[in-house]
Amino acid sequence: MKKAFAVASWQFSLLFALLLTLFYNQPLWNLVLTQSTPGNLNNLLFDASFFLFVLAVLNILLNLVAFRHLQKPLAIFVVLSASGVLYFMNSYNIVIDKTMVQNLVETDPAEVRDLLNLKLFLYILLLGLLPALVIAKLPIRYAGALRELRNRGLAIVASVLVILIVAAGFYKDYASFFRNNREVRNLAVPTNYLYYSVKFLSGAQAQEPQRVDPVGADAQLNPIWQQVGRKVVTIVVLGETARAQNFSINGYARDTNPELAKLPILNFKDTASCGTATAVSVPCMFSNLDREEYSDEKGRARENVLDVLGHAGLNLLWRENNSGCKGVCNRIPREDRSVFCNGADEDSCFDEAMLTRLDDYLASVEGGAVIVLHQQGSHGPAYWKRYPQAFARFTPVCDSNDLSSCAQQSIVNAYDNTILYTDHFLAQVIAYLQARSDRYATAMLYMSDHGESLGENNLYLHGLPYFMAPEQQTRVPFVAWLSDSYRQAFALDEQCLEQKQQLSVSHDNLFHSLLGLMAVDSSVYQADKDLFGSCRRSQ
Repeated sequence: MKKAFAVASWQFSLLFALLLTLFYNQPLWNLVLTQSTPGNLNNLLFDASFFLFVLAVLNILLNLVAFRHLQKPLAIFVVLSASGVLYFMNSYNIVIDKTMVQNLVETDPAEVRDLLNLKLFLYILLLGLLPALVIAKLPIRYAGALRELRNRGLAIVASVLVILIVAAGFYKDYASFFRNNREVRNLAVPTNYLYYSVKFLSGAQAQEPQRVDPVGADAQLNPIWQQVGRKVVTIVVLGETARAQNFSINGYARDTNPELAKLPILNFKDTASCGTATAVSVPCMFSNLDREEYSDEKGRARENVLDVLGHAGLNLLWRENNSGCKGVCNRIPREDRSVFCNGADEDSCFDEAMLTRLDDYLASVEGGAVIVLHQQGSHGPAYWKRYPQAFARFTPVCDSNDLSSCAQQSIVNAYDNTILYTDHFLAQVIAYLQARSDRYATAMLYMSDHGESLGENNLYLHGLPYFMAPEQQTRVPFVAWLSDSYRQAFALDEQCLEQKQQLSVSHDNLFHSLLGLMAVDSSVYQADKDLFGSCRRSQ
């Protein structure tokens, strides 16, 4: 471009703020416009004022960083990153917060591949690469230092005045809007992902030097172990993205649990998750911190229930068929797909493979063992990849990761097939343990980390902030199976166990229930949160 078309730095900031406001904030404008009554003059004026408000705020922020060697590279980075963020916000109706940023940072290559599609590339091309090329070629004119500061200062002052005028004219409307729509800050691009990225990364750096505080170091096996007389083996199946609503044993109309329905399981129908994403729920559910007090910083700085079981002398193993244990298995033996999948890739390593060669492990340990199997489960959006073709019972299925391009019923069909396969996998785990109950006292716990939205209210996937997440994302299946040999060895009262199923429970119960299930005594154990050991008959 010719120098004659050069723009001053403050003009570039204003134009770039206008670009972001108009073309990169569709989810925010959708929210604003849904609050308006068509034809209502006050609503129209509020919408116009909100446009000016967003434009002014962005103009202030951009002028604060409008330095000669930073302004253009930063603008290019913003349009490239914002184009991808906007695709996911528009396609899956997600909002951006610290947890969503953490999910992105911890995503493995297989999950990334499942998210790539033509629509994403078009977003990046049209809203990322093309604007970046224009910005790269656009000459920006910078004045001398004092004049530059004056110009930017005037631009900032003018923007502040716009905000004050808007606030004075519509104070009540803004107060009501922000009070009733707390997610506004999670929708405003690019401040949402930039703010939460900085917040997450600064927190991650602060965690590096922290030591992990011991929990339950006084743990020991209850004296009842002296009369068990055999190995005790408990398998904990950590489910992925399974929502309670789609389990037929919870009342779902479709028969998604034909095998579990025939087995003597304990089914806790009313179970709440700790979070709406794996990065939060997994460390939280294994922690002794309740959901209200849990934070990523606190969770990573302390041991979890697996450590407590280890303090008591139990053998531990984590088998990973997902994207990682989120720090929970850092201090115990861990095996990944390379051990149990015989070279199969992620798409063909179905969950049943995690039962491979477990006999070798059990033969090598003495006493008790707790094995965690972390499922692929129902991880989206590529639901159709999560089950063998033999379980494609519900058809037609959505076989695209662009869920917004599929009919909702086809999405539900693919998802229900994943639940059908999970049902089979859990039945296989139970069959495996039952076949060995003459040698071991065996038990299984299954609990999913969080649920999933399948297009209800135009929401897809998961990860919404908990305060605004629908029940589809926060209500999860929780199933237990205890062999006859286990029930007898640990003197469990059958009626007590049956009654426990009627309780409203949550991830908060897992820590104490697992200690109770394995008859581990510790000062951190809380009997009122234990669903199993508290049913033990006095000896």
